[in-house]
Amino acid sequence: MAEELEKFFQALGNKTRLDIVKLILAKKEISCQGIMQNFNLSQPTMSHHFGLLLDSGVINVRKNGVRHFYRVDTKKLRSLGINVVKL
Repeated sequence: MAEELEKFFQALGNKTRLDIVKLILAKKEISCQGIMQNFNLSQPTMSHHFGLLLDSGVINVRKNGVRHFYRVDTKKLRSLGINVVKL
């Protein structure tokens, strides 16, 4: 569990990633393109952020054809004792 928490806090220890999570929470689910429209960052940079958030378990991805849709894994976060409403 300590390793999971460490990954989680490392993922959210970056303002951009925290802002991505806040946006996803506000929308419940949002496409990759929808997220990228809100950030002035390159596609490789955004992919890096998505990768860290996915690896830490903060978000999940649902693929529909070539499109990717992201959701915050609220169940996992609650299991770690994190109240997503306050993020």
